[in-house]
Amino acid sequence: MPSMAELLAIPCISFALALAFTPLARALALRWELVDRPDGHRKLHGRTIPVAGGLAIFLATGLTLALTICLSPSFRFVSQLEPRLLVGLLLASLLICAVGVADDYGYLRGRHKLCGQIVAIAIVMGFGVQVRHIRLFGLDVELGLLSLPFTVFLLLGAINSLNLLDGMDGFLSSVGIIICIGIAFLAILGGRWMTSWVALALAGAILGFLKYNFPPASIFLGDAGSMLIGLVVGVLAIQSSLKGPATVGLAAPLALLTIPIIDTAAAIVRRKLTGRSLYTTDRGHLHHCLQRKGLSNRDAILLVGCLCLITATGAMASMLYNNEYLALLAAALVVGSLVLTRLFGHAEVGLVQKRLRAVVVSLFRSCSRREAHEVEVRLQGSVDWKEIWSRLTECAERLQLRSVLMDVNAPLIGEGYHARWDCGRGTEEEGTLWRTEIPLVARNKTVGRVQVSGERDALCVSEKVAVVAQVVKEIEAEVLALCPLERTGTIAKKRPTSLRLQPAHME
Repeated sequence: MPSMAELLAIPCISFALALAFTPLARALALRWELVDRPDGHRKLHGRTIPVAGGLAIFLATGLTLALTICLSPSFRFVSQLEPRLLVGLLLASLLICAVGVADDYGYLRGRHKLCGQIVAIAIVMGFGVQVRHIRLFGLDVELGLLSLPFTVFLLLGAINSLNLLDGMDGFLSSVGIIICIGIAFLAILGGRWMTSWVALALAGAILGFLKYNFPPASIFLGDAGSMLIGLVVGVLAIQSSLKGPATVGLAAPLALLTIPIIDTAAAIVRRKLTGRSLYTTDRGHLHHCLQRKGLSNRDAILLVGCLCLITATGAMASMLYNNEYLALLAAALVVGSLVLTRLFGHAEVGLVQKRLRAVVVSLFRSCSRREAHEVEVRLQGSVDWKEIWSRLTECAERLQLRSVLMDVNAPLIGEGYHARWDCGRGTEEEGTLWRTEIPLVARNKTVGRVQVSGERDALCVSEKVAVVAQVVKEIEAEVLALCPLERTGTIAKKRPTSLRLQPAHME
């Protein structure tokens, strides 16, 4: 068993190495143009920033593990107990870094990146990381044939949930440090020395990198860094909570990952229930919401760090006292505090409630052609879209349309709005329906869409579309007055800008 001095030496070594490697990685990234440039739409930082932080963290962590194997008999012995895990993590980390660098260069689409993640996960699974049994609140469940997809699901969730948190200087780095330290404590309590060893090395490397990533950042993690942290954290979370051969106690690791889980869950709900692609970018993540509430970058990091400490404490207490309800309580306290204070998640909860209410109403209402229901929710921002939306619904009623939808997703100005009106008519044959979508574009940037559908009747479809387009055109000036655009890297003063309509796409 490694001594306490040996355990404490690990993060110190990786911290020092990361301090040395990060400036080198930054210089090389600038030379190789591995950088993140502001685009005036989603990437709003003021200057070009290198994105090679993941490479520095990988080198610092890997070299720390190699040095401790060479210098410490205890860790040499530990590495011999689970050599396959160490080799699998090394190979998978190399691959995930390569995938991340390719994505940072812009060579990959979303599905290509997903395939790379799955291959990296297959590597660690091939080296023995697999969940065959789960234990939650005293119930043991044997997964059987579901073992492989369940393990893939857990690790994909870890990679992408942490990747989504990487949207503000120092945010993911700070969260990652606390999660890694929490995993190390869980592993020590469970006698998983290999897991604690790797977790402490990664925590020290991220801390060294954080010196350069703390606001204002001079280097970003990039996808290589965020996905690397997600992959290693996912594997270590599984290993730290093992209760027996391939049996994982879920409560502690899930509580430890509460912040990334709730951020990812909110993004999925927000995008699926508004009809957007899962790959759509928006400014509805936790760090964006905290900034809109007036918190500075450092204040947001401090607040989320405290929340992570609460969940980590709950996870460790559940392991120490063998009481999974302590982990559940800590996670519920954090999620409840964010939602009830409306700091984060309140809009997504409202969206789910309204969608469920609409479904229930549709089940019990009559099929009268006059009945209608609508779902309307402000996802982000402060603009009052209701008056604009009411004009569209009045137009839909006048034209006897079947449905109208307005979806605003403008990361540049921090606005998100979704509303849908359905007339509640009975089901007609698909061949009698028509549908058209009008994208809203400002300065060549899409800021939303209006979608309408109806039935073919005496009034020509093209005439109905023309009326809707005219209504949209009439409210352009008001939309622009409410939503001034921003210049690249800076916020412009309120000034009218022409909002034009692209040609409608009809089905």
